[in-house]
Amino acid sequence: MTTAALFLVLSSALFHATWNLLLKRSGHKAVFFWSFTAVSFIVFLVPAIVFVAIDGLTWTGALFGLGSAAIHGCYGLALSRTYELGDLSSAYPVARGMGVTLIPIAGVAILGEDVSVAAGAGIGLVIAGIYAVQVQPRSLADLLQPARALALPSSRVALLTGGIIATYSLWDKAALDHISPVILNQFNMIGYLIILLPLAMHGQFQRLRAEWQVHGKGIVAAGVLAPLAYVLVLIALTTSQVSYIGPAREVGIVLGAVLGVAFLREGFGASRISGSLLVVAGVLTLGLAP
Repeated sequence: MTTAALFLVLSSALFHATWNLLLKRSGHKAVFFWSFTAVSFIVFLVPAIVFVAIDGLTWTGALFGLGSAAIHGCYGLALSRTYELGDLSSAYPVARGMGVTLIPIAGVAILGEDVSVAAGAGIGLVIAGIYAVQVQPRSLADLLQPARALALPSSRVALLTGGIIATYSLWDKAALDHISPVILNQFNMIGYLIILLPLAMHGQFQRLRAEWQVHGKGIVAAGVLAPLAYVLVLIALTTSQVSYIGPAREVGIVLGAVLGVAFLREGFGASRISGSLLVVAGVLTLGLAP
């Protein structure tokens, strides 16, 4: 990986973790998500129109875009609910780590691909890290009861969010054969806006007005950071291999845990940051495995 690509990827990871921090700090998560997506949609509308004019948009590309919109809309709903129930320092590593891990598992189950010993070890590290992040080690008994740690509603929704991340990652990879990344991203934002709309408009715009009054600056910041993080990864992909870019991007898992502990004063900081490091080690192992 080139130095420039590494800088772009690390910047993307920081931006991604930061907009997740802003989402977690918001009052009503789904309303905040809808609001900053509306900002992003407006910012990228003209570039998307330009790409449609230059590259065109086939019916196949449009169908892939609509499918991606539906999946991403469900992701926005699940992520918002995840942060309603759980801490940033636990939910963020679980969702991101599980999303990366399920992709090779799906490759084996659906596509019949082989997984090397190194890749299997990487999956094991991610699972161990997710468990370490979720457990609340008040005693030895807590460490030895994984069902208790992973049966919490926040844990279940975070795992579901990870499953949706894996789903849209596989779908979007196929979609990019038929549609430009900028246009696909615009479809994704349409999905967020439609699926989260009932929550954003609840109570005759009362939640929406209140969220903008209290967290207006955060909404604008997230509206810029979220698509910027995505664009930086796309630029990095033009200079380095996806097998290096994808795992390196997940350094943001540790950043998310650190931000939750440092800025939100979330508990169990040592175990969550340690678990996040295990998740990143597993992701890097997956990315570098033959």
